[in-house]
Amino acid sequence: MNNSKLKAAVVLVSHTREPSNFSMSLLDNGIDRLKKQNIDILFNHRPLTADGEIREEIIKLKSNDPDVYIIFPGNWIEPPVVCHPLEEIRHEKILLWGFPESLELIREGHFLGSASAYSVLRNGMSQMGFKFKAVLGFPDDGDVIKELIDFITAGHVSQLMKRLKLGLIGYLSMGIYTSSFDQQKIRKVFGTEIDCSSDSYILHKKMQELEKVKVTEVENELKGRCSVDERVIKNGSLEKSAMMYIALKKKIEEGGWKGLTVKCQHEFSTYLKCTACLPLSLLTDEGIMCTDEGDAHALITMVIMKYLSKQDSPIYFGDIYKLREGGFLMGHCGLSPHSCPNNEKKVTLLPQNPRISKDGKTTGGVISHYDFKEGPVTIGRIENDRDGNYIFHFCRGNVKPVGSMLHGISTLIFTPEGNDDTFEENQLANHYIFIYEDLIARLEEFCKIHELRIVKQGFAEI
Repeated sequence: MNNSKLKAAVVLVSHTREPSNFSMSLLDNGIDRLKKQNIDILFNHRPLTADGEIREEIIKLKSNDPDVYIIFPGNWIEPPVVCHPLEEIRHEKILLWGFPESLELIREGHFLGSASAYSVLRNGMSQMGFKFKAVLGFPDDGDVIKELIDFITAGHVSQLMKRLKLGLIGYLSMGIYTSSFDQQKIRKVFGTEIDCSSDSYILHKKMQELEKVKVTEVENELKGRCSVDERVIKNGSLEKSAMMYIALKKKIEEGGWKGLTVKCQHEFSTYLKCTACLPLSLLTDEGIMCTDEGDAHALITMVIMKYLSKQDSPIYFGDIYKLREGGFLMGHCGLSPHSCPNNEKKVTLLPQNPRISKDGKTTGGVISHYDFKEGPVTIGRIENDRDGNYIFHFCRGNVKPVGSMLHGISTLIFTPEGNDDTFEENQLANHYIFIYEDLIARLEEFCKIHELRIVKQGFAEI
């Protein structure tokens, strides 16, 4: 889904009377550690001492489109020499990094001066309204490098979000208020465009224009790797699902979409008699994040979490229900990516249950049944409040498969870290996203960049 490398620009600033050779050797150690994590580093390997040359270097770095700018005081430097040139990147992602002093290094003759400049710059930049992250520590101190990587990753995703276009076919389903969204607000907060130019009719028309041989190829591929219930072949659901999958891929290519949500209820489920569950499951596995019922907020959540993660971490979108017995039941009426099973058995393709249609009797489509992988996850969702501000509710937890609790739908039990009641009280909607990876630190960094209100188990932050 996202194959571009993370990129950070480094600016070493110093006072003319105090050479930064030793600080630069320590900084080079940190840069090497970042490079080993597959991060591109833009650095001229020399201390900059005058505001003019700092500004010149920043302007040069801007042309390389870095995700973040790391400003590093190698020793003492007068704050105006740094802060005035930073106006060139006031609205960019900035990380102020400094080294503390060390008794061991002082005894060896190395008094750095970095911590003094760091503290004055941090306070001065805050008072001047710069948004930035500050980290004080040596490259081999605790989680310093991890903090840098988490911020660089969040900055990278922030850059990607403002260049993304997501597709919407139809609008929200069944009057689900939490699926409604303010398109202009999304642009303002995330920079992401929601392309609303398509509808169900256009998709249906594209389905009718397909070559039969291409549809058969998709059907055969599914028959080869999945256990296919004969009923989805006889009622035409497998064929329609293959047609919809190909048609959606064409729309995605034409629109330049990186994600997609559709209004499946009730145009697809009742009138077309083929839900979008299987096509959306397949597209998600291919890196095009997908939600249904026109849930744009869930789609944005899914894109953010996938981009922040390792590329091979499976991700899931589904409904969540608090259980009397403890924990939360999660499942979906059919959208189940084939990357989430425990790999012991084939995915089984079953007919959609009629209960989801408008009359509760006639429908069509294919659902994917399997046992989920068990293990730790990060779960979350974005939503807006009554004032139009965005909230991100997320936490760690664990998922455990429970087979199918009803209608062949794949289900699991989610147990949140902390208290079930607290999670339910903070729950923002019926749809949540989880991913098999710990993303908490990176989600926090992303929220701070975009000024989203963070809601975690039992407390809120700004």
